[in-house]
Amino acid sequence: MKNKKSIYSIYIFVVIIFSLLFNLVYALPKVSSQINFKAGEFSIGNIYCAEEQNNSDWCSDEIPHNVRLKSFSLDQYEVTNSEYMKCFAEGVCNPNDLHETRPKDFSGMKQPVVFVSWEDAQIFCKWRGGNLPTEAQWEHAAQGDNPGGAHFKQIYNVGSTTDVGGQRPNSNNLYDMLGNVYEWTLDWYGPYQLENNVLNPTGSTTGKEKVVRGGAWHSPSHYLRASDRVAKIPEYKYSDVGFRCAYSKK
Repeated sequence: MKNKKSIYSIYIFVVIIFSLLFNLVYALPKVSSQINFKAGEFSIGNIYCAEEQNNSDWCSDEIPHNVRLKSFSLDQYEVTNSEYMKCFAEGVCNPNDLHETRPKDFSGMKQPVVFVSWEDAQIFCKWRGGNLPTEAQWEHAAQGDNPGGAHFKQIYNVGSTTDVGGQRPNSNNLYDMLGNVYEWTLDWYGPYQLENNVLNPTGSTTGKEKVVRGGAWHSPSHYLRASDRVAKIPEYKYSDVGFRCAYSKK
């Protein structure tokens, strides 16, 4: 009898904690909104590597070429911990992991969610009605005369992410496209399809790594470029990788 009462008490405690967490998450202000992009032909890639880095291995994959994109929209902000918790609370998303030694440094409700795999990010975007952006969509959205403010060059073993939207927006009114966290994209990492004017390119058909973009809280400045490409293992969860979602326009 005592065991039954103990189990019942634990059950009630868990329900109360979950209810409080659920209400806390939904009481937080929403930061989700999207920026629209028109269809058209655009150039992606950059001559920076050829002209300034002698085609060094770390940037030789940025060969400039033209692509065509259908109209789409992109989240104005990186997905936050509070937004991701809503998806988890509804039983759709997997829980993100916590930092092993500094969990509080990355768990603020307005900080970008990290420690999510590529699949976790894609599940969230599907739940929200979109997908992860393709490389081409992401780079087009990051382009412009004003790259926006950036949170970067933090010391790795003591630094962390910062609240989304705290820097100035870029030319397209998007926040944190550079710095704070790398962002998962839809594409497998591989050489660009260099045929000009490919419509809505999605990169290699197979691969072992996915492309992340934008640099992170610990990145040096030369990684904070719209054209920079970095490969990450999709099953892994990183302290410097988050995401935002893209949406097709009907």
